[in-house]
Amino acid sequence: MADEFDTTPNHSFPYNADGNAEPEAMYPAESIPAHAIFQLIIFTTIFMVGFFGNCIVIYGVLQQGSAKTTSSIFIANLALSDLAVLVLSLPVGLLQELASWPFGELACKIFFPMGDVFLAVSIMTLTAIALDRYRTIVTPFKERFNKTQAKICVCVIWVCCYLAVGVPTSFILKLVSTNDVKICYPFWDSNTVRQIHKIFTACIATLPLFLICYCYLRVVMALWKVRKIHRDCAKNSLTTIRLEQKRKLVKMLIIIVIAFSVCLLPYVAFALVLEFTGMERTPSVNVGLVAVLSLFYANSAINPLILCMMSKDYRKGLRPCGC
Repeated sequence: MADEFDTTPNHSFPYNADGNAEPEAMYPAESIPAHAIFQLIIFTTIFMVGFFGNCIVIYGVLQQGSAKTTSSIFIANLALSDLAVLVLSLPVGLLQELASWPFGELACKIFFPMGDVFLAVSIMTLTAIALDRYRTIVTPFKERFNKTQAKICVCVIWVCCYLAVGVPTSFILKLVSTNDVKICYPFWDSNTVRQIHKIFTACIATLPLFLICYCYLRVVMALWKVRKIHRDCAKNSLTTIRLEQKRKLVKMLIIIVIAFSVCLLPYVAFALVLEFTGMERTPSVNVGLVAVLSLFYANSAINPLILCMMSKDYRKGLRPCGC
């Protein structure tokens, strides 16, 4: 989604049919605006925290060995998609914002759509985690997902997200020149097509949240009923211990989903407002866009902090690396 909406300093560029900028669209030789400096500082901080945090989470899952669960596999995939956002999407967006696209048109078509792909992978992974918890807790007598099925599901998520989001976007991207500045920019057949595509992408990012909320609502209700049944059991009984472990895991996963929603929805709303209201890109609007975009990328750095604060299993897995 971060690459789906135009976040460059100029909200629209008057290009001609050849993909070259008209004279009035040329970038003036001026100093970097204040909001861009603010963006560079925030993005650098997010990158540092998120990069090391997600690497540590992936390392912690690997340290679990055969003790890995389906939830661990999905959480590792979530960390992988967050890491990809920070390593690829964030620098690509920042590079185009502050400088010029240094690569060719093929790289433009390959790397630029990956921001939407990583976002789709994240939301689909969160959905898979919610469905896994639902199947395990709400319908315990049905066959549970095993680790092999979870790995297959992860592969299917990546392939489907790339085919559904990445491939269509790559066809509309072109490398255009504005004096000595090159920009990777989407070209649409019409405004209607562009708006439909952006609404479609926003729906992919937000509609699964309703399914996730339903799953966790049912999970919480099921855990509450079981807890009432076993409330008279000894605190150190095996049943009570397992129930408490499930409760803590579900609590952590719900907080991850809440953090994802809080970080994502403001940017989606802001970008759609820019698209459908024709709001001019004034300095104050640019600052607001940088703020919500920073919040969007911050989600990739928040998840590792939540995991390390709320999960003893991940903290134990990190001991070999001195964390």
